[in-house]
Amino acid sequence: MGATGDAEGAAAGCRARAALLGAYELGRTLGEGNFGKVKQARHRATGEHFAVKILDRGRVLSLRGADDQVRREIATLTMLAHPNVVRLHEVISTTH
Repeated sequence: MGATGDAEGAAAGCRARAALLGAYELGRTLGEGNFGKVKQARHRATGEHFAVKILDRGRVLSLRGADDQVRREIATLTMLAHPNVVRLHEVISTTH
């Protein structure tokens, strides 16, 4: 198998092992903060690339007022439409 075939096989193997969150295939970690991580993601149906913010529910709930801060952030980003502010496309809540 040539170099192209090897690269295609490796890419397919990475996709098979990629973590899934709803309609998104998660990639590498882009950054970390107090409440969780931001990961690179690809929407499986459209192929569009996004940054996904994953919050540690336990950490958020353990800090006084943090849950209200997260709710305000979601509400604010839902209303905003500005070229210099990230756009909130979707909110997914899980039990784990």
